[in-house]
Amino acid sequence: MKRLLVVFLAAVAFCACGRKTITGVAFPEPPIEIACNEDFGMELINYFNIIQLPGGTYRMYFSGNEKNGIAEDEWSQNLYWAESADGFHYELKGKVMDAIIEQSVCRVEDKEWPFRLVGNQIVDGKHCMFLWKSKDGVTFTDPVLLHPDKHDTQNVMVPRGRKMKLYSRVTQEHYKNRRITLTEYDLDGKQLSASEVLAGDFLYNNAASAADQRYDLLFPTYYNTHGGTTDACFFRCYLADGPFVRELPCALNRWIEADEHWFLAAPGFVIIDGERYLAFNTRTESHENSHTGMVSKYKLVKTVLEYR
Repeated sequence: MKRLLVVFLAAVAFCACGRKTITGVAFPEPPIEIACNEDFGMELINYFNIIQLPGGTYRMYFSGNEKNGIAEDEWSQNLYWAESADGFHYELKGKVMDAIIEQSVCRVEDKEWPFRLVGNQIVDGKHCMFLWKSKDGVTFTDPVLLHPDKHDTQNVMVPRGRKMKLYSRVTQEHYKNRRITLTEYDLDGKQLSASEVLAGDFLYNNAASAADQRYDLLFPTYYNTHGGTTDACFFRCYLADGPFVRELPCALNRWIEADEHWFLAAPGFVIIDGERYLAFNTRTESHENSHTGMVSKYKLVKTVLEYR
């Protein structure tokens, strides 16, 4: 028995030593445009993510305002879905839900209800975060309130077995210090941990993407200045490492055009033909002028995780 214990501990030590650590994220090629609001007949497209179904089909979920609709503001967006056979060309399929924004859809380990949706809806003037489940990824039912009055939630759920990690954006001081909180829930919406404010400062739009089995990567789009303005855009990558957020080298900045305002709203990694891509959206007008002739586009950029 003692000999077996020694062999086991040696094997564990070997695995630990051979485990690689992510040291950076590279984007070796320019982004590829995969969809535009004009392609879907929308006034605006925003807050999207892409998942791959078991049969190989890629499904895109996104918020949007239909042209000539009655949307009065950005919070009147609805949730739509589109599909693709190759991951690059998408066809609009229909509407999933009314009046939801900043949402994320993912597959989880649940044979009967394999889809989960987390999103922000306004109830009595408050931004509330809910969880829905679905059998087919199109009809979502049984909403569960996860958090009342959660400020400006940019959330992505990362399944870990029977648990979900939800990263949400909160404001410490009005539009001057936005931080990320991490909260764990089970697949039915039961809270398993207290909300924990992670390290990092002035993170504006951000989301979490599953990098590999050990890590989640946070990709904020740009920093607020201390005055609360967003005139400068800086892409930076952060690695959620336990209770901390560690900054990583990131070269996505060089692909930003002078007349573009870039946002990463609920992005995620997508594997296409064995290559890893980061999905994100861009805007040609500022956030404050979101309904004055803005063109919003979805793009993919090839992503290489650097290890040591």
